[in-house]
Amino acid sequence: MRHETRPLVTGLPAVLSEAFPRTRPETLKALTSVATVRTFRPNQAIVTQGEDTALAMALDGWVALRRTTPDGRQLIVRIVHRGRLSTMLPLTSRPAGADAVALTETSVALWSGDEVRALAESDAGLAVELLDQVLMALEEVTARLEGMLYQDALRRVARVLHQHADLFFSDAPVLTRRHLPMLVGTSREMTGRVIRILESSGVVLRVGRYFRLLDPEGLAAAAEPDDDRGRSVDGDRFGPASGPREARGA
Repeated sequence: MRHETRPLVTGLPAVLSEAFPRTRPETLKALTSVATVRTFRPNQAIVTQGEDTALAMALDGWVALRRTTPDGRQLIVRIVHRGRLSTMLPLTSRPAGADAVALTETSVALWSGDEVRALAESDAGLAVELLDQVLMALEEVTARLEGMLYQDALRRVARVLHQHADLFFSDAPVLTRRHLPMLVGTSREMTGRVIRILESSGVVLRVGRYFRLLDPEGLAAAAEPDDDRGRSVDGDRFGPASGPREARGA
């Protein structure tokens, strides 16, 4: 182990065993021995978009993968927790395609791509586990992009709030109102208009920097696919079924 002062370092083997159950014990031991474990403050960058990719794994706390588009907009494409990789393509030498940003105080294990690639070449179990994590990330990002392209703004906002309800509406929220437009892929103005619709329907309430959930069933109904949303969403409660809509790519 290179350096770290937090007691959590002694728990790194357990996190690795959970994340990579098919990896050989000697490979897990090698991963532990070459890891750098660091603690990041909320909003601190773990990996920066454009820099050489490192493999990063969240050991506790929450991490957002945030991509800045060529026109300067920021999109949160994924949120990860304990045992999940905080980088999209960890074994390549290409520049990182997104920032990895701590949402809470977070301990992260870091490796170079070369170190992990060398271990994966000699341990098929580790190689498959890494591939599974990359494919899981790709599936999540693809689903989010499809939502940005094809879903109306009302459903997009409702689905994000419903999907991350534990992070938006817990007693100690991780996600704030500032994060919502980046997760939805809309402007703050459009997101604000949708929130006002949900507020007028008694579903959510803005409280300072955060949201309060008033009607879980109403939020779930607003997040349902168009064919299943029914009159409670199409009718008086939420207005027209299409809701606010932005241009493609918003």
